[in-house]
Amino acid sequence: MTHLSTLSTQKSAIPTVLASFIIMLCLGGIYAWSIIVPELKQMYHWSAVQSQLIFGVLIAVFPATMILAGRLQQRLNARFQAILSALFFGSGYLLSSYSNGNFVMILLGIGVLAGIGTGFGYLTALTVPVKWFPEKKGLMTGIASAGFGLAAVILTYLIENALLDGLSLMEIFRRIGLGYGLLILTVSFFIRTPTTSTLITLSPAGSMLKTRHFLLLFTGIFFGTFAGLLVLGNLSPIGAEQGVEKHILMVGVSVFAIANFAGRLSWGWISDTLSTRLCIIVALLFQGTSIFLMGYLPLTSSIYLLLSALIGFGFGSNFVLFAKESAQHFGVANLGTIYPYVFMGYAIAGIFGPLTGGYMFDLTASYHYASFVAAGMSVAGAVLFLLSRPAKIA
Repeated sequence: MTHLSTLSTQKSAIPTVLASFIIMLCLGGIYAWSIIVPELKQMYHWSAVQSQLIFGVLIAVFPATMILAGRLQQRLNARFQAILSALFFGSGYLLSSYSNGNFVMILLGIGVLAGIGTGFGYLTALTVPVKWFPEKKGLMTGIASAGFGLAAVILTYLIENALLDGLSLMEIFRRIGLGYGLLILTVSFFIRTPTTSTLITLSPAGSMLKTRHFLLLFTGIFFGTFAGLLVLGNLSPIGAEQGVEKHILMVGVSVFAIANFAGRLSWGWISDTLSTRLCIIVALLFQGTSIFLMGYLPLTSSIYLLLSALIGFGFGSNFVLFAKESAQHFGVANLGTIYPYVFMGYAIAGIFGPLTGGYMFDLTASYHYASFVAAGMSVAGAVLFLLSRPAKIA
């Protein structure tokens, strides 16, 4: 009887997992921002700083909103938060589509409103599947976050074809707002949360933030994503510096994104078999070694693509393993409360990682030293976990 009940419960949870994946597949399109930047510069005479500020503001607003969403999770159910995600995300791109290239309107639309929508949707899509399958935390966080990693590949393809068809950037924003907004809204109605009686009692955020393990997770995800984002933000220039062909440079970005998607799934699955802590150490060492080789080896086209794939595969681990370790240590029910604070380490890395890469290039006229710094940061994160004492699980 218990077996039949479990099968029935898992069957009812499958639509939630699929809906969560689709939500992430829409929200993660912001990683295709680099394909939009040249159009903003050429058509509306934006500076490079203006174009990067939109991306930076969204990366900052998105985790900050997750903190708010975590605090509201007991008042607003997951489905309603997903609906809020659709409304904010869609309205942000729609507002931008009527801007005629006005910087302030696009900053408000995509940077702030779509950033808020991303925060509400990301937290919902990441945490609810884990609550349905607490014994498969790694796989569930892997599936959900994999959608976010794959999104850039799909949206890049759609934007490139739309531009080739002669559509204006404002029309593309309008289609993203309407298409993605309606898709998120539709699948939101398939989001269901299991009864709280099966979950661990909620703990206040303040008590969790004072623990040594929170600081370890926050610092670890900062080191890991700082390294990956430094490379991702400068991936094409790193190859171009050594004479890699322009076509290969574009392929390298897609290879990185696909490997990132595969890494999120793979590390999630592996962590359900091995210790999550061990997986974090191995993944950060793997990422650091791959980044070091990109800075050390002479880059032919094949080596460039191979290392882009390896770095992307390692980078994807950050968005699965730290979420799983948060759920493992603080309890599944507390994941929505504590993980947004852990994820702020990524938000800080999103600002300083790519900027450090650019600054070091300006300073040394080479990306070699920037690659070594990124590799060192990733290895430092692994050493941090290696030397720290395992904490008791909640």
